[in-house]
Amino acid sequence: MCYRATQTNKAYEYAEYYSAQLINELDLNEQIYYHANGFAHPNLVTIAAKDGARQAERMQWGLMPNWKKPLTDMLKLSNNTLNAKSETIFDLTSFKGSIMTKRCILPVNGFFEYKEVNKDKLPYFIHPKEHPFFNLACIYAFYQDPENQQWHKSFSIVTAPANELMASIHNVKLRQPVIISNEQINSWLDPSTSKEEVIHLMQPCDDRNMAAYRVDRDLIKIGNEPEALAEVPETTLL
Repeated sequence: MCYRATQTNKAYEYAEYYSAQLINELDLNEQIYYHANGFAHPNLVTIAAKDGARQAERMQWGLMPNWKKPLTDMLKLSNNTLNAKSETIFDLTSFKGSIMTKRCILPVNGFFEYKEVNKDKLPYFIHPKEHPFFNLACIYAFYQDPENQQWHKSFSIVTAPANELMASIHNVKLRQPVIISNEQINSWLDPSTSKEEVIHLMQPCDDRNMAAYRVDRDLIKIGNEPEALAEVPETTLL
């Protein structure tokens, strides 16, 4: 699964790279994340499409469907909707209302995953070899708080079976986020894309543009600090 990621660029930089209009550009929240923990439900920059044009907007990690339930209940639910499995996304109530018409990408500089070695969990940072960002396939939703009518936008990262590199790292659950190539972005964002094509886009990518290195477990626990990305020397891997 994917519960930890990085966004170390400013919102306007993602907007420029993806040729997207920056929504709420006067928002002074220029928070960057060296270690974004999904269970803290950070507001991360996403790229979606509206009327054929791309837009960059912050959404909360942990999808909340527009159900007639109190916000406290939906926030609890969002702990279980950080990820959406590609194999069941069309069937589960939380996700099936979004998969065909509300798709976006989460641009990240990389993400973290754990490798189990002799019952110990070793954190790794996975990042692109050539491109500056991974385009993580996501779905999103709008939830309106019945108490104050305030709208909340949230997303879930779509996951799939692991490719060869990710299977060697995430070697227990054998999962990875779905990564969309730059050439596939328009098809993923377009709500008119057929179900068959959406399923095709959710297949595991090859690992030619992926690299990984071990990071220090204590530093990754610190939180949103640059040290979270520090590489552990090879001599200390095992």
